[in-house]
Amino acid sequence: MSKLCQFNGGCMGCCGHDFTSEESISLAIKSNTKDFNKLKPKTKQDYLKFRDRFPKQNLQYGVCRNLIYQNRSRHYCIGCPLHPTHHHDEDLRIGHCDHLFLCPSAKAFNQWQPVTQQAFLDFVKKKELSNIQYSIEIASGNLVNNFIYQ
Repeated sequence: MSKLCQFNGGCMGCCGHDFTSEESISLAIKSNTKDFNKLKPKTKQDYLKFRDRFPKQNLQYGVCRNLIYQNRSRHYCIGCPLHPTHHHDEDLRIGHCDHLFLCPSAKAFNQWQPVTQQAFLDFVKKKELSNIQYSIEIASGNLVNNFIYQ
């Protein structure tokens, strides 16, 4: 895990591939959120039912079917309701996605000194990216490259 994963409203860069446009990604997340809210999972079995409603390879516009919008303090964030932070450290993503994946941007960030990490976070904040734009730019490595070569 990296601080980048939760920064700027959450990163979904590892929650799919071959992303299309920001609009289509948002539509996919909204559709997933609607499915989640319709099911209203409460138990582990409910969450697994949500997780398994589509095969893991069945992405919508390149986006994992489990990625949803979560309202955190009146700010909508992108997140996975199967993440261990929602289940007393039990990871319901296991067997469904590559839960140990860390993108090259996050790997690089984790190796930087704290002062460089903070400079990067400040650099990203100034860009005022949506969480979807942020995710695409982190996953592609563009933000790290732009930061390094600025």
